[in-house]
Formats: sequence, structure tokens, C-alpha cells
Amino acid sequence: MHRRHALWIFMLCLAPLLAACGHPWKTMREAVPNPFYSQRRFAVVPIVFYGLQVGDGSEADWMAEKDAEQQQSWQEDKAAMNEEFTEALIATAASEGVAIVRARSAADAPFFLRANVTFYEPGVFAVVINKKTRLKAMVQLTDPAGGVFDEFLIDTAVPASLTNPSSGGRARTAASQLGKLAARYIIHRVQGED
Repeated sequence: MHRRHALWIFMLCLAPLLAACGHPWKTMREAVPNPFYSQRRFAVVPIVFYGLQVGDGSEADWMAEKDAEQQQSWQEDKAAMNEEFTEALIATAASEGVAIVRARSAADAPFFLRANVTFYEPGVFAVVINKKTRLKAMVQLTDPAGGVFDEFLIDTAVPASLTNPSSGGRARTAASQLGKLAARYIIHRVQGED
């Protein structure tokens, strides 16, 4: 009886660790059979920000509170986030033998990756309070015409700190992390993992 009790306690302690071993994405749709198995070439289109929620409100509401210089800075941040996402995606996939190119035409690859950033929390760095910068994106793997095979949600957060005090810098770091997560998803599907 004592041994069974100890085993039960061990299983309870092990359960959270096993749950944490899941994938770092939430699958919304997954094509069956897997069309990506053993594929080695994909294309990526620039990320978009359709229906973006910033904190508790819309991007438009958030921008209405900004002056012209801050609005221009946000456009520059979005362009830089796209670049960080794309570079991390390409480099991470290449490390596993998967080529991802920047989309220029439908002939670039049999499959395209399309990411829409749906949520952005700029975060705060101050002496008294720090709040993480957070990004969420819905990502689709499609045919060149946009027909969706797979769709998944990725989410990342970057702490505000003395070494990373600006929200724009944290947004770039978060976008790079999203690119790595998207690449891991592609690698997962290419390798046919469960």
C-alpha cells in the first residue's frame, strides 16, 4: 500500500512536466494526409497585421493617441518585425535542411507561409513596474494561390529589462522568436512528427 501511494505521488509530480513537453503552437487546422512530408522548399510572404489588437484595444485606437513621429516609428517597427521574423524563419528552417525563400511569384515554392500578427502588447519598462512585450500570430501554410492546408497560432513574450528597455526593440525580439516557432512547425510537418 505504501509503495502504491509513493507511485501515485510520483505520477502527480510528473504530469505537469509531461504537459509542458507539448508543442509551442496551437493547431487550428491540419491537412490529412500531410502534404508537407519530406518537402524541402517553402516561400514566405511578408507578415501582415490585419485586425491587430494592441493591449485592450484596436491598433487604430492606439494610433489615435500617438503623434505623427510615434506613428511613423510604429510603421518602422512593423517593417523591422517583418524582417526579424523572416530572417529567423529562414535560418531556423535551413538548420534542418528546409529552404524557405522570400515569395516573389507563385512559382517560388509549392507551399507558402503566411503570418498575421493579431495581438501586440507593447509592454512597459519603468523603475517600479515592468510588463512583458507580447506578440501572437495566426500562421497558415497554403498553396501558392492561398488555399489553406494548415493553420496554427503562435505566441511569445519578451521581458522588459534594463538591457531591453524599448518596446520597439522587444517587439523585434518577439518577432524573431515567432519566426523560429513557425520554422519549428514546418520542420515538424516536414519530418512527419506527431
